[in-house]
Amino acid sequence: MDVKNYDLAFVLLAGGQSARYGGNKLLSEHPISKLPLIEHSLRVLLDAKASHSVALINSAVTKTTNQERLAKQSRVTVVAGKWHGSIDSHLRGLPVNVVHNTLWEEGIASSIRAGLKHVLSTPTLPPFSFTCAPEDDLESDERSDTKNEESAGDTKPPSHVLVSLADLACLTEQDIANLIHASQANPENIVCCEWQNNKERGQGGHDSHPRLTVPAIFPNAMFTELLSLKGDVGAKPVISEYLKKGRVTTVPTPNAQFDIDSPQDWVTVALSQH
Repeated sequence: MDVKNYDLAFVLLAGGQSARYGGNKLLSEHPISKLPLIEHSLRVLLDAKASHSVALINSAVTKTTNQERLAKQSRVTVVAGKWHGSIDSHLRGLPVNVVHNTLWEEGIASSIRAGLKHVLSTPTLPPFSFTCAPEDDLESDERSDTKNEESAGDTKPPSHVLVSLADLACLTEQDIANLIHASQANPENIVCCEWQNNKERGQGGHDSHPRLTVPAIFPNAMFTELLSLKGDVGAKPVISEYLKKGRVTTVPTPNAQFDIDSPQDWVTVALSQH
């Protein structure tokens, strides 16, 4: 694939209910950035996108293009669920599109489907604007009137989608950049994180297998499988299926192991940063 045809969209999953946290963990403060976790995770993606992904802004964009339209065509989608209202309010003004997954109680598969459906129904509109088509099973958050823009849109979908989780508190811009670079070099493969739980090191020896997880980048050939996921299941079945076919490229990413499930997990995150 010619790099100029590599068009990457980003989906950040934030649809869980934070049952073990006892509240909305995504608004808890990150100990390093001092930002709410949802904003911290989003800014990691935005920084990586700005620095390392293929540029999506057409050179024809003029100074008359307003800020809101630029923000809308970000190709970055946050999928919220139970906490949609507070997440949406907090992220207003940032270059991201927030989608409400009304089926969040089903589990993570519903958020993957919601995010991908949103991405696939979002035309790329030269010179850099946004429209959002309604979903059958979710509510899309639209913050501006884009009806007049829709007719001019090019509905060509992205060639790849990066899926990540909003509670991965230790991911860095470089971690995401490494995935993007590997995907550009292996565009027909799934590119995912590879890591081994620190607690397992030295205990399981050769019996401890590396974990292959999101963040991961999926080519459009795998979109059908992602849209077929059901229940409280992430992308692991799709990664496992293509691993058997020799179409998975792994990138060592130890930071991908640190997620936030309970308030105590912040201690582990703080320690891992030193």
